[in-house]
Amino acid sequence: LRAEEQARINFEERVIEAVVKPSQVEFPPVLVEAEIDHLISQQARRWQMSGSNLEEYLKNIKKTEEELREELHPLATKRVTASLVLEKITEEEKIEVGDAEIDTEIENMTRDADEDKKDKLKGFLNAPQARESIKQTLLTRKTIQRLVEIAKGSKKG
Repeated sequence: LRAEEQARINFEERVIEAVVKPSQVEFPPVLVEAEIDHLISQQARRWQMSGSNLEEYLKNIKKTEEELREELHPLATKRVTASLVLEKITEEEKIEVGDAEIDTEIENMTRDADEDKKDKLKGFLNAPQARESIKQTLLTRKTIQRLVEIAKGSKKG
């Protein structure tokens, strides 16, 4: 990443942390467990692409899956808390994402795809579940942009 982009990302992370850290959020433990599952499955895909798997990883680090889950607990808790706080801010700031924005994002995501694969990829991304996922990503992005505006002293909303 370019230095300017990295600086922007670092600033966004600091803004999010400044909003999330003092927040008191209660949620069921099952959300943290689901986030741990998500973190492990994301990592499992990376291991699989490199020809490894969870069992080999655990053997290499000399830990059980339960120990790994315990290790991931603080990160998962932080991610769930941040997600819930951002969701509430999205609601309070009345931030919305329309179909046109989702369509534009799909165009951006498929712009560099090979022509023979572009239609298939667009079909996949236009499936209801994928569109909802893209919508959530865009809502989060717009909410973070709004928090940055607020942090920089902008009043527009």
